[in-house]
This record gives sequence, C-alpha cells and structure tokens, in this order.
Amino acid sequence: MSNETKGLSPKACIMMAIGGMVGSSIFTLSGVTYSMAGAAAVLTWLFAGVILLLYALNIAELATTFPKSGGIYVYPHAVIGKTKKGKDFAGWIAAWSWLNVSIFGTTFSALCVSTYLGQFIPAVGNSRALQILIPILWIALTWFLNARSANAFGSIHNKITYALLFVLGVYIVLGFVSGKGENMTPFVSGTMGASGIVAGIPIAMLGYGSIIAVASFGGEIEDPKHNIPRIIGKAVLITVIVYCLILISTFRMASVDSLIGANAQYYPLAFALGSVMTGDMAWVVSIVPLAALLALTTNMSIMLMDASRTVMATAQSGFLPKKLGELHPERHTPIMALSVVAVICVILSLNPDLINIIINAGSICSAITVAIIAVTLMTLRKKQRTGEIKDEGEFRVPGGNVFPIITLIVILITLVLLYFGDGGSTSYLVAVLWYVIGLVIFGLKSLLKK
Repeated sequence: MSNETKGLSPKACIMMAIGGMVGSSIFTLSGVTYSMAGAAAVLTWLFAGVILLLYALNIAELATTFPKSGGIYVYPHAVIGKTKKGKDFAGWIAAWSWLNVSIFGTTFSALCVSTYLGQFIPAVGNSRALQILIPILWIALTWFLNARSANAFGSIHNKITYALLFVLGVYIVLGFVSGKGENMTPFVSGTMGASGIVAGIPIAMLGYGSIIAVASFGGEIEDPKHNIPRIIGKAVLITVIVYCLILISTFRMASVDSLIGANAQYYPLAFALGSVMTGDMAWVVSIVPLAALLALTTNMSIMLMDASRTVMATAQSGFLPKKLGELHPERHTPIMALSVVAVICVILSLNPDLINIIINAGSICSAITVAIIAVTLMTLRKKQRTGEIKDEGEFRVPGGNVFPIITLIVILITLVLLYFGDGGSTSYLVAVLWYVIGLVIFGLKSLLKK
C-alpha cells in the first residue's frame, strides 16, 4: 500500500488533533473568558477541558464500536431510534448541530486572521476590502490543504503544528519570566465574578471541540479500534496543559482591568505581551501574530476537514445529494463536500460584524452536540445489554453511565448560564433558527423519499 493511501498513524493523528484544538479560541476567546471571570478563567478552561475529556472518552467508546468516518452522524444513526426514520433523524440532528460548530468555527477563525493582521499591519486594519478578502484567501488555503490525500494533509498540517508549539513555548517562557503575580489578583474578578467561571465554560469548550475530528476521519486511521482512545486521550491532556500554561502567562503579563480598558478581549495574547515587551524589545510581540496565523491555519484546516466528513456521511446515507458523498478516486477525499462547506464559510465571512453571535451560537450547538453524544452512549450500552446491538468496542468508559450523566448535568447548567450572559438571548435565537432550518430540511427530504 502506498504512503498516499495507508491509514494515518497515531502520532500523526495526535498532532492533527492538537493542531485543530490549539487554534483561534486561545488567541481570542481566552480574552473573553478573562474579562468574565478574571484570572479564575484558568479554571474555566480547565473545567472545559475536563468536560471535553469526558466527552472525548464517550466518543472513543463509540468510535471503537463504529470505526467509520463521519462519526458525529454515524453514531446516533446507528444507535438511537427503532425505525429508519428515527435513526435518520437522530443522525441528522447530531450532524446538523456539529455542522454549525465546524462551519461557524471555520468562519470565526478566518475572520480572526484579518483581525490579528489588522493589529500589526495598519493597511489591513484600515482597509475594509482587505478585511473581507483575507478571510476568503485563508479559507481557500485550507481548502487546498484538505483537497490533498489524508496522509499528505496530515504531513503538512503537523509541520505547522510543531512550529506553532515552538512559538507558544517561547510565549509561555516570556510570560513566566516577565509577568507579575499581582496581575492575577484578585483571582476572581471580571464582569461576572465567580459566575463567569461557569458561564464561560461553553465558550472555552470551543477551544477543545476539534477533538471530535478524530471521530470524523476514524475510518482513515491505522487500526482505529485500538488507536482512537489513545489518540483522543493524549491529545486532550496535552492541549489542557498547553492552554493552562498560556493562560497563566497571559494573566501574569496583563491585569483584567487593563485588558477590558483597552478593549483587547479578542487579542489578549498580543495585548499581554505588548504590555511587558516595550522599547527595544517591542519587536518580540510579533511572535503572537505569527503563532496566531499558524494556529488559525491548523484550526481551520481541521474544522473544514471535520465539516466535510460530516457532510459526506449524511450524503452517503441519502440525506444530502449523493454527489456530496463521493470521494476523489485517487486522493480519497470528499472534494465536493469540502467545496460546498468552504463556499458557505466564505458567504458567512462577508459579514464580520456577526462575530459575537457566531461565537455564542457555536457554543450552544457545541454543548447540544456533547449532550447528544452522551445520550447516544447511554443508549448504546442499554441496547448492548438487551442484545439489540451486537457491536462491541475495544474501549469502554469506566463508571458505567456516570460520566455521560455528569456531562449532561454540566451541559444543562452551562447552557442556562450562557443564556443570561452578554448577547445570550440573541445567540439562542440564532441557534433556534439554525435548528428550525435543519428540521425543515429533514421534513422536505422525508417527503421526497416517500
């Protein structure tokens, strides 16, 4: 078997997952959570990481039971519902939820590219045309990377990820050496105080959401039943550590009051490093946009891959046009699905003023997707006990239904708190509209099948 077609190695997949997670969120949304809870926002990201680790373990069990690409559609479709229509609905609503996260996430990252460049290149910051053109060019770049074979894509993506981790390592060292502990006092502060720690969790969850991409291309991994749990667990743990170190470094360099006063919530790392690297050392701040561009590229690439595989799986089931489920004969990549997703991202990027709604609506749909997966796992175990489902995975989440139930409780709490946060009601309205569109598509497709 040639190198172009053999399965992805565990090491390559771990780096792909890390590169997908360490993206736009830590460079932008960390500032949003910092403004909500102060230095205690590090707990927000830690809790979000724990929740996503529980979620990742749920995914790992499902992925080893059904090792196919397009997992977020495959799992509910295979497990939930007794009739074909019921299974179709379960798979579709899960896929539709995650398409919001992956498509909105790709768009958000693309917009952040121009935002970051605008902070350091005046021509970009002062040009509306460039602010629109740059996200489109970055979407085109990540489309090109994804259009290659999985192994070719993985090789390029992981080289970018290694470069990213090196630059972030330099940032972390600078933060610990140049920052001051008093900038983190009081530990709990910000606009929401202690409640902001929990209210920010669904926002921080977006920083780990790309872990589901491992499931979306599960069928392209070497020995998926054996390797997927290890890949998911290691990737999440490494990312949690990296995030916590970045956050502590940032908080040591800039107080929450100075961040809010400068309205720097969407570029906290650049603002923090610029606060301590002044005079002859001001040039060092340029490592932040460099790291941001690397991270945004890896994040967009994985989210675009994830969305295209989800579209592919739903199309192969007959729920979307069959053309979207076809693979390139040589590259084994869903080029048509990839192209449609990229075009949608381009259209959304044409209105950058919707960035806050994109963030919060994506957070809501991300939380709902996590809840769907938890219910799917509990249903799987029940049907395995009754013999209704014969498939067995090589990995089982310990504790029975304890982890899925805890996941559901935390998700419910965070969704309630998110509603009462800034712009929460508007974001919920957008999320509801998204699901209404999904239900309309489902209804029309069901009628056409008759």
